[in-house]
Amino acid sequence: MAAEGLSTATPGKSQAHSPNPANRNLCRIRTHINTETEALGCPDQGPDEQRYIIYRNVFDKVIENATAYKNILTSIKQEYEESINVLHKGKEDSLFLRRKLKSMAFEPMTYVAYKKRAIQLQNKIDLIKQNTAELEAHLQAVKKSRDVQKEQTKQTLPPQEDVFHITCIPGLTLQESINVEDLCKHLRNLEKKLKSLEFAKETKYVPIQIKTNIIQDINQKMQQWEVLDMVNKQLKLRYKRIEILADAVAAWGYSDKSISLTEYILPSLTEAISLKDTEVDNLWPEILHADDPSTINEPAYLLEYVERFNKLFDDKQYRAAAKHVANCPRGILHNLEVMERFKAITEYEGHISPLLQFFEAVMNSFSAVKQSPNAKMSLEGVECALTQNRLDLVIHWIIQQRVTCSEELGDLIYNYGDTELRNMDTCMVLAQIVYNKCDVHKKAALCLCRCRQISGAMEYIRDSKKFSLDDYLFLMNKCPNSELIQCLTNEWNGNPAVLSTGIAVLWLISNDHEETGFHLLKEIYDSGQDAMERTILNDVNCTLEDWQEIAAKCITYNCNELADSIFTVLTSQEGGTVIRITTESDNDGAKLIEHIFL
Repeated sequence: MAAEGLSTATPGKSQAHSPNPANRNLCRIRTHINTETEALGCPDQGPDEQRYIIYRNVFDKVIENATAYKNILTSIKQEYEESINVLHKGKEDSLFLRRKLKSMAFEPMTYVAYKKRAIQLQNKIDLIKQNTAELEAHLQAVKKSRDVQKEQTKQTLPPQEDVFHITCIPGLTLQESINVEDLCKHLRNLEKKLKSLEFAKETKYVPIQIKTNIIQDINQKMQQWEVLDMVNKQLKLRYKRIEILADAVAAWGYSDKSISLTEYILPSLTEAISLKDTEVDNLWPEILHADDPSTINEPAYLLEYVERFNKLFDDKQYRAAAKHVANCPRGILHNLEVMERFKAITEYEGHISPLLQFFEAVMNSFSAVKQSPNAKMSLEGVECALTQNRLDLVIHWIIQQRVTCSEELGDLIYNYGDTELRNMDTCMVLAQIVYNKCDVHKKAALCLCRCRQISGAMEYIRDSKKFSLDDYLFLMNKCPNSELIQCLTNEWNGNPAVLSTGIAVLWLISNDHEETGFHLLKEIYDSGQDAMERTILNDVNCTLEDWQEIAAKCITYNCNELADSIFTVLTSQEGGTVIRITTESDNDGAKLIEHIFL
């Protein structure tokens, strides 16, 4: 509105004076106001929010263009906005009060409606109670009539001996009980159950007389042990007395013998006579009271423990049975028979199989029994864990040395790493640990190569000193890596090459690794003709015929440059000649090759 007043005052000045930029700005502002109000459809009279926004923005533009009166215009704009805010708040308060007054005016009507609804609900409750009472009375009458009918039926029934009872077969309905096909099917199921019970009786149970006989045998053994224990105590007492006297006699022998032997050993003799059984037991540390059978009836305890396990297993409480295995004394349940029972389970609840629970129990009880599972059980346990993608368990078992290492176990982990590429490095490390413990050195070195630890593999080869030519060829076959082959065929850390370059190249070319073999030759060729000559002449393990075969292979695969380089070294050398001598009279038909350098 201030902008409107300001714009109405400017035309008067424009008549007295010539147009200036300020007047033109005011004209543009007024035109902008008219355009915006028409576009937004603002009413000509009365308050309107859109008109207020338009004039507020115009006022901001006027303040931006003003210089001398900028502060005054800003104060005027703030007062306008405060007044408008007060009007807005008053409008909102009046609207709120109007709504509140309207709701208060409707309160009596609401109260009357609620009271009426309460009366209606109370009437419904009374009606429901009345219907309930009638139904209960009817129910009591029906019960009485039935009781009367039962008494009359009992009086008219004939004696029980003359009545033929017809009952349903357990597990079948009445309709199925008179159907021949259903009866035959039910008979087959019963026969299967009978066979399973007979098998369980033969394999899982024994006559109770056997248990009685075992208990009698245990009691007899305990009685024999008590007799032998008494004899043992007497013998220990005698041994201790003789030992005291023998020490005294030996001491007298080393003395000056100023007194007689009888006088000298008299104190020791008194001490030996005063010795008692209890004192001998204290002086005999070899007796372990923890293993004393008199403190506990161990056979009976073990038998009861096994029976408890069988009961948990038969009740399909596999988790509890696995925990029972973990706590078993002396590891009596850590055997292949128990493992096969868990392995035969196909139906179970949860995501963890009972077999894996069994292996976890066995591995976790290692600290108690101080004995890791045998190789077969270790292999089965690791295979079960890997089948369920529990590599973390395998890592824990191997690091904690809770499995028996074998070559088969290493192969299992190695093959798992080939299939699970995201865990390949971890599997290679685990397989290398297993191979190293069971002295399969070539596969341990292969695992290091697969982990791209070529230097570590070479150090392992040097330290083990048990690698043969077949082992080196095995490494090249499983890991045809150029860096590995370079380390094998060249000097490494001041040590001579462990593999002949010619044998390596010939083997690679002949065993579907042509690219790697030719790449090795190409690196030698790129180093110059002297490098090729040194390689061939210093290779004492590769014969002339082998290098000729390599050159022929190069021609076959269109590597003519390599073939020419090899033939050049073989046929002529500076200051020397290659002589090929063949002895046909040799019984073995061997070819003798001599390099004669003049």
